[in-house]
Amino acid sequence: MATKKTVKKETAPAKKTTAAKPAVKAAPKTVKEMPKSAKAPKTVKIIPVKTDDPEENIKRFAKTALAMNFVKAHNGSWNHADWLNFLRELEEKGYFPIDTDRVGLILEDKKVIFFSK
Repeated sequence: MATKKTVKKETAPAKKTTAAKPAVKAAPKTVKEMPKSAKAPKTVKIIPVKTDDPEENIKRFAKTALAMNFVKAHNGSWNHADWLNFLRELEEKGYFPIDTDRVGLILEDKKVIFFSK
């Protein structure tokens, strides 16, 4: 009867590297590199900062797309009731007090842009 010989393989000890690993991984540079488990928020709600300064409110309003959206929604033509509803909407969004004459001028400027396209 033949006996089995066991051969023990010797392995070389693991090499130690001298380069230090970074403690924090670099942030992914593209969306493709984001881990699948990470979920981006679907929408971000921007809450305007309410102020009592009409000048500050007109500056904040001028930076938004509200005026152009109004002009587009009314195809460049609106009546007094539409105007009053728009002012009410601005008040609800926290843009009051505001110089309504300047709001009207901004709308007229946006109307010129709307019809020039």
